[in-house]
Amino acid sequence: MEPLSFQEYICSLDLASLPRVLKICSGVYFQGSVYEISGTECCLSTGDLVKVINLCLQKVICEDPETGQTMELPLDFPGHFQPSREKLPRTSLKVLTSNRPAELQDVPFSFTSAADLTVDGQVVPKGQPISLLSVTKHQGQKFASCTTTGQDGQQSLCIPFSLQGQFYECGGQQHYTLSQVLQSEGLKRQRLKCSAFGERSLLLCPVYEVQAIMHMRKEVVRIPSTLEVDVEDVTAVSQHVHFIKPLMLSEVLGLEGPFLTQAEILEGPEHPPIFENDWIPRLQKWQKIQIHGKSCAWRILASSSKSKRGSRHFLLSSTYEGRFRRRPREFPTVFDLAGSLGTGKGLHVVVTKDCENSEEDLPSLCVGDRLEVLHLAKTQVHRQAEHRSIDVLLCNRSNGEDEENEQLLLPLHLEGGFVEEVSDSRRYSLTQIVEQFQLPCEVKVATKDPSLANDILGSFSALRLEAQISEPFLEISLCEEPAESFAIPPQWLDLSLFFTEEPAPQQTPLTDRSKVEELTDAFYYHLRMLMPSNAEPPPRPPKRRDVRDAAGTQLATAEKPEPLRPLAKAKCPSEESLTLAPKPRHMRSPPIVRSIPNEYAPHQTGSQKAPKPPQCLPEAQDPNDSDHDYEFVDEDLIKTIHKMKEAVLHY
Repeated sequence: MEPLSFQEYICSLDLASLPRVLKICSGVYFQGSVYEISGTECCLSTGDLVKVINLCLQKVICEDPETGQTMELPLDFPGHFQPSREKLPRTSLKVLTSNRPAELQDVPFSFTSAADLTVDGQVVPKGQPISLLSVTKHQGQKFASCTTTGQDGQQSLCIPFSLQGQFYECGGQQHYTLSQVLQSEGLKRQRLKCSAFGERSLLLCPVYEVQAIMHMRKEVVRIPSTLEVDVEDVTAVSQHVHFIKPLMLSEVLGLEGPFLTQAEILEGPEHPPIFENDWIPRLQKWQKIQIHGKSCAWRILASSSKSKRGSRHFLLSSTYEGRFRRRPREFPTVFDLAGSLGTGKGLHVVVTKDCENSEEDLPSLCVGDRLEVLHLAKTQVHRQAEHRSIDVLLCNRSNGEDEENEQLLLPLHLEGGFVEEVSDSRRYSLTQIVEQFQLPCEVKVATKDPSLANDILGSFSALRLEAQISEPFLEISLCEEPAESFAIPPQWLDLSLFFTEEPAPQQTPLTDRSKVEELTDAFYYHLRMLMPSNAEPPPRPPKRRDVRDAAGTQLATAEKPEPLRPLAKAKCPSEESLTLAPKPRHMRSPPIVRSIPNEYAPHQTGSQKAPKPPQCLPEAQDPNDSDHDYEFVDEDLIKTIHKMKEAVLHY
């Protein structure tokens, strides 16, 4: 067909013939031009194909061809229209009847011929009305059964639809609604009259919203029929054309199927790789893949023991067939011990580090103590002349087999070292560990997965199973290797693709290549941030008691002694000699260092000794010191400062 304007083509389009494929021929939208339709950007280029799938009437413009004035008619306009006298002739009965509204096709109507009409030896004068009663078919041809009344009385005629001539429909009193006019190809092309607008002849111009599919567009494109482009109908020669609809892999998760489906990648993953394997780099543009469906397996986040490369991190599929032995867990604080009570099973630990308790009312622990962790409790402690209630962990302690168990109350902030006593030599599957023990859990691979060519988990002395992950995965394989599948988490590794029309191959048994996936360090820490955590922070240890000097004046923790004023004839000790050097625990203070006599002081006799210089002051240590940020000054330091003042004043 010859190119038509988009408006002209859409107005002549029959909804029953949809879908139709159009080719953009020319117009104001050239190669690469971008325009906005309904708030979204779209691009039309000469040569592009558009598949029209539906039309939706938006409005009707009523135009006076004499003055050019226009007005918009509502879609429920109640007026009626009838053809004006200057209507156009039709070249055959087929054209005449096809221009009538669809619901009036079977209704009898009258027409006239512009010339004398001879049918089966009967002559009908020009201008004489002919009534069309019905339509019949004979040997594949249509005939109109008609009657006419002339000078010889009423005559019956059988006029073939293919008969050529100039035919006019008799206007008479036939009136049409707006809907009937828009459904008739002939009526909406000719001038009409409506009593609501007087005797003026009018043209109706319907405006449609064209719903179409375009290449590389996710959603249906909605184009106004008034878009100023020329189009050509190429439906007959475009049956093989596949309109690509891009999808994100995360959108495929929401589809019901069917699977197995073939797809082609349009754009690979945008973010850095999350797995360190050999199949992620192959997920590039134009790679063909097969989507087998959603994976039912859950995953376990695991970390290896530290090595020269540091700790390594993995995702283990629930289909992993290796077996594990339990390893003793380590707990740095009593708070971590309390967190292991959620399983409801008894926990026995051995103390590996002396634990000095800062609470006077609560006991300390020694290396080798064996504890049986019971449950959480509360107790009253004496702090700063008042009693306070704190959370404690109730345990049984035993130092040997013959000794009776001693019940202890351990504050949750107590730091030390605890190692779980494990005498379990059984081998567990991953599913059994999740069902019988609480994560995190320390294990070691006792039997490697026989389906893996190289089970890397067996090379580590310990694995920490940290958490269970139930995010959805898609099971995918490459078309060139359809029997080897791997699981992709679209929520973390998304890519753009489209479904091809190629038939799906026959389903074959699959070999899972993603039972053990090593994570990159960056993604591991990102994954830890995404995982929900309702655990409360550990309690802070109590502050040390405030220290007061002999006069009862309290020294604030962050305050320093006021610097000494230099005398006119005395050299002030250097700043270095006044620095508080840290003193390790359980060590004596360093000996007093004597300085050179002051050169400005008067000479002393031999019997007189030089005055003692101030000491290098070590940092005060509290007997209840622990590794936190609270620093205080004790009485020894106060006495030393007082002696230093007296020595300086003596000069």
